[in-house]
Amino acid sequence: MQNIKNFSQYTPDSEQARKIIEDFNVIYLKSEDGQDWYECQKSFNPDTIKVMYDFNNVIRSISGDVSAFNPEGMSVAEVSNLLDSCDISGQWQYINGAIVPRKYTKGELVAQAERRKEELLALASNTIAPLQDTVELEEATLEEIERLKAWKKYRMQANRIDPTIAPDIEWPAQPV
Repeated sequence: MQNIKNFSQYTPDSEQARKIIEDFNVIYLKSEDGQDWYECQKSFNPDTIKVMYDFNNVIRSISGDVSAFNPEGMSVAEVSNLLDSCDISGQWQYINGAIVPRKYTKGELVAQAERRKEELLALASNTIAPLQDTVELEEATLEEIERLKAWKKYRMQANRIDPTIAPDIEWPAQPV
């Protein structure tokens, strides 16, 4: 099984290759061990599944046809089989010859928590605004007043979340 790592652009030494680059705007890539992308494609088995993964081992593309990839800044490996749930959503990694669920770094978990917190605050604010209007215009029903109170409490709880403790966050329950 092939695993060819860290492709980057280069200009081949041959005059013919330079002419191709000039005439057709072709990009040549080579791996960290000096393998040319167009040449090393021949070493991949046509019956395997190929995965293209980034510097964090996150799978970014999957194909049976290795020539479908443009692996600039990426690595390419082949595997004999693939889990049905494996996709290119960023939730899978290629590590030590195996495809595994992604293990997020602390920084990634904090960033995810920050995004979720922002989303929850936006949802709460968008829900609160029309309810607040009904109260201010003295048109609110008792149910609307209770919903407003519940959403304001929810927004307060969401605002108090510290994303830096991710993944150990207890997110508040959304009002019904």
